[in-house]
Amino acid sequence: MTFLEAILLGILQGLTEFLPVSSSGHLVLAQQFLGLKDPLVFFDVMLHVGTLAAVLVAYRDAIGRLVIGGLSALGSTQFWRKPRATLNTSAELKFIWLILIGSIPTGIIAVVFKTQLESFFDEVRIVSTMLILTGIILQLPRLRREKTDRSDASTGELKTWHAPLIGIAQGCAITPGISRSGTTISLALFLGIPAKTAAEYSFLLSIPAILGAVALKIQDLGDTTIPLYIVGTGMLASFIVGYIALRFLLVILNRGKFSVFSYYCVALGLTSLLIALIQ
Repeated sequence: MTFLEAILLGILQGLTEFLPVSSSGHLVLAQQFLGLKDPLVFFDVMLHVGTLAAVLVAYRDAIGRLVIGGLSALGSTQFWRKPRATLNTSAELKFIWLILIGSIPTGIIAVVFKTQLESFFDEVRIVSTMLILTGIILQLPRLRREKTDRSDASTGELKTWHAPLIGIAQGCAITPGISRSGTTISLALFLGIPAKTAAEYSFLLSIPAILGAVALKIQDLGDTTIPLYIVGTGMLASFIVGYIALRFLLVILNRGKFSVFSYYCVALGLTSLLIALIQ
């Protein structure tokens, strides 16, 4: 992999990680187009670390609020006497708890189906089909009869039983071609969660998921043939572009135009599938 290829893939990762069009699916197609035939799973994971940094920067205030509020609730005598009651009164602690609940099914899916899912990284036809599926998923919120409230809302709109469902959706999105942000946010909107809360929960839920993916692949660090400075360049590009794309997505989401990306996913999936079939 060249220096320029790493930058291009980093830009592609940053642009598509937060926009609901599947970053992993685009990376697979781009790697095929660039002639990188071997599945670059480790490089793909490290690009996700770059976009993870973008999440940490974009949501630094929310993360700080959760940490301070959560620690304050844990340090109170009420928590140790009545933990369930404290969860209901502390919005920050409840949100952290919901992130933990949502992370459990994601982790189980990642560990159990790790080998099978990684094998899809060199299957263009499967990736193309999953992109079409992502386009269908993005239409899910439109099935609701009532429009989701896009005003500022508290995390109280997110219920306990929502968390494992969204966590399962995130776990399924490990498959290249299925958008993580698109799947989790679409499901959250379909469940009636306000857009602001849906986005915040989706992106904060990605933090333990990405950290878990890195932990699973860190053992492959010595096996990668890509120089680390090239990996670092790709990560930096994914961070910068990812931050810009995340801010842009929040604007689109607040305007209620989230499902517009479905047409792009279906068009790209059909095109790449047709090309793969005739080759």
